[in-house]
Amino acid sequence: MSVMEAVRAYKDANDDWRVDLVLAGVFLFLGLVPYVILDHLFNHADTDLPMATVTSFIAFLAIIVRRAFPMVFMFVAAAALLVQVALVPTPAVGILTVPLVAYTVARWVPGYRARVVVILGAVGAVVAPLRWIVLPFGFGQPVVTVAAILASGVCVGLVVTPYALGRRARDMSDARETLLEAEAEHFRTMLSEREHEARAIEARTRNQIARELHDVVAHSLSVMVVQAEGGYALAAKKPEAAAAALGTIAATGREALGEMRRIVAVLRDDNAESEPYAPLPTLVDIPRLVEKTGASLTVTGDRPEVPAALGLTAYRVVQEALTNVLKHAGAGADPRVRVTYSDKGIDLDIVDSGLGARATTDGRGHGQRGMAERLTAHGGTIEVGPEEGKGYRVHAWLPLPAASSGRINT
Repeated sequence: MSVMEAVRAYKDANDDWRVDLVLAGVFLFLGLVPYVILDHLFNHADTDLPMATVTSFIAFLAIIVRRAFPMVFMFVAAAALLVQVALVPTPAVGILTVPLVAYTVARWVPGYRARVVVILGAVGAVVAPLRWIVLPFGFGQPVVTVAAILASGVCVGLVVTPYALGRRARDMSDARETLLEAEAEHFRTMLSEREHEARAIEARTRNQIARELHDVVAHSLSVMVVQAEGGYALAAKKPEAAAAALGTIAATGREALGEMRRIVAVLRDDNAESEPYAPLPTLVDIPRLVEKTGASLTVTGDRPEVPAALGLTAYRVVQEALTNVLKHAGAGADPRVRVTYSDKGIDLDIVDSGLGARATTDGRGHGQRGMAERLTAHGGTIEVGPEEGKGYRVHAWLPLPAASSGRINT
């Protein structure tokens, strides 16, 4: 821990330093003050009392910084007690800090540095009994030797036992922190996974909406352009035909505007959780779509009851194929749509007699890819390409789900 980190830790641990301040006050007033009073009453002439008082006061005062600066606390207390051992012939109240120093260093100092307190405690456990027991009574006396050994054992116990308790408390605290960090990491991982999932859903929704917008706008604009060009050509010769073309343009524009509004409304719906867009066009609307584009329609079989998404896919495939005819096949393309309903699925075949392989395109469209994506999502297939001679063909197959066994008459 650097000095700046220690200072920040000391400032942040407001409750800790207040507790340590109270603890230092307890040691001073319940330890040092009675010691001074009793020594003054029973040994008024003792000249060692000032030194014992000063060194004990310094050791007790260092308690204030024991958690923020545990090593400082240890060295200050050790220096004060060393001076006390050297200059005071009898044990003083300052030795009460020894267990607290051992516990503090073991609890708050990481790694091998904490073992310094054990070394200092071992030195003190030998020096203190020599100074206070052996020197006053002399060497060579068995009783003095036994007393010194016993005193050394007590001093070692005052260091080792609190040290063991402190290390145990530190290990438990580290285990709790590790567990909390693991839980926090797990929570962060969950948040990250949810964020990725939300982004994936958002991207998928954007793609679906973009595909819907492409189908609606491309088809509607193609119909409007063709009708406008036809109406312009017939305006002078057949005004009534031009009026009909204008009516088709207006109706197509209104339908496109309505569908676009429904699509955009989904973007503003915060409660939409499953289907990003529930479109209305389905199998029922295919005949009207074909009629609007001027193509011919052949329907074989009974129209089945299918899910809305599958019906929409069939509708969009026909719509996109006819849009491509209007945009690329040229004049006189004569598009033909054949829809075949069977027990197994829906067969869509859209052919024309237009330019076919000679048709030009800017390569920026996404219609064929959109059709393939829609069909693949329902297990279907698609074949597109120019016909032999001239023209173009789109052939799609949509299998019916197992539950779609009901029939309704066309």
